[in-house]
Amino acid sequence: MNFQYRARAADGEIIGGYIEADNQKSALNALRSRGMIVINLNQRKQVQSYGKNIFSRLFDFGVPSKSIMVFFRQFATMIQAGLNIPTAINVIIDQEKNQRFKKTLIDIKSRIERGGSLSQAMSAHSEFNSLMISLVEAGEEGGMIDNSLEQAANILEKHEIVKSKIRSAISYPLFVMCFALIVIGIFFVVLVPRFKHVFESMNIELPALTLKLFSSGEWVIDNFYGIMIFFTAFFIIMHILSLNKGFKNFTDRLKLKIPFVKNLVFKSSMARATRILSALISAGVPIMRGLEMAEGSAGNIAIQEGFAELRTCVTRGISLGDASKQAGIFPVLISQMMRIGEETGHLDNMLERVASWYDQELDEQIKSSVSFIEPLLIIFVGAIVAVIVFSIFGPITSAMSQII
Repeated sequence: MNFQYRARAADGEIIGGYIEADNQKSALNALRSRGMIVINLNQRKQVQSYGKNIFSRLFDFGVPSKSIMVFFRQFATMIQAGLNIPTAINVIIDQEKNQRFKKTLIDIKSRIERGGSLSQAMSAHSEFNSLMISLVEAGEEGGMIDNSLEQAANILEKHEIVKSKIRSAISYPLFVMCFALIVIGIFFVVLVPRFKHVFESMNIELPALTLKLFSSGEWVIDNFYGIMIFFTAFFIIMHILSLNKGFKNFTDRLKLKIPFVKNLVFKSSMARATRILSALISAGVPIMRGLEMAEGSAGNIAIQEGFAELRTCVTRGISLGDASKQAGIFPVLISQMMRIGEETGHLDNMLERVASWYDQELDEQIKSSVSFIEPLLIIFVGAIVAVIVFSIFGPITSAMSQII
């Protein structure tokens, strides 16, 4: 199999490339033997010919994270009930509706029946990331596979909740803005020329606002295709730039400086990373491996560098509490909770409390943001309606009064 990786070399440089290995675990071990700290490792998708399985590729949307979450939840419940691993997987296979994931589970069951472990079987499939595999592997080694599966399900569930909250906060204002722009576009392209023709036939003097509206409508009609090309090119260029590491580095740091966005990004990233670190420590995964996973899950380069600094300090024998102070990116709350967790021997519980606190803060910020944005959107839409009313119906009313 061919795997694509992103890792930190011994000199601290972030590098990426491809590596051949039998499974994901073997690829991970091979990279570590080279002195690399792996951030991301995923199976490389094979390029297919254009004409082969075109319909299946067009309608293949992958495996939803919710399906994987339900799999871990059901799997843990059945293991706790006393079923063995192959039997539990077989029950899930019978009720799984996603055909791609069903084939994956069938292959995992087959590998286990041939003598392989669950973590090894999962590592052969890209649907399961290194975090899930590490949790399962730790559960196998500690004899608590049901707890590890439950932890994986909890992490995925809480990630889905956070993503759902962010989507709900963004979708409403985005829908209103798009709807308003569509209405404005239709008004300029379809209605404005007709009203202009009517007013010209009435031979009345038009106010400055109406004339400005008509001239704007003519400009939109004359440059309609140019406007569409501009926005299409803009989105394509932004997508290409988002794949560039330097541009992503710039945008990630910029996100942490924009007033509203910085809290949203920081709190969601910290909640995700600290919860993952807590789950891994609780499952018995070594602290260095846990920090590596937390770094890869942060989703922001500036925060990832903070976790990388934590790893560097830990290797020099510095405690996590002191290391988090030196990193700079971590608030005092996290530093204090890490220090207390290390002193009491309950680091996993302290990190889980930090994650829960950030989840609560994120939820409150999203609610307050939505309540703040809603009146602004009402004012925005009302202003558009007011301009249209005064510019179009004002001359009509004036003309009718002159006739009467």
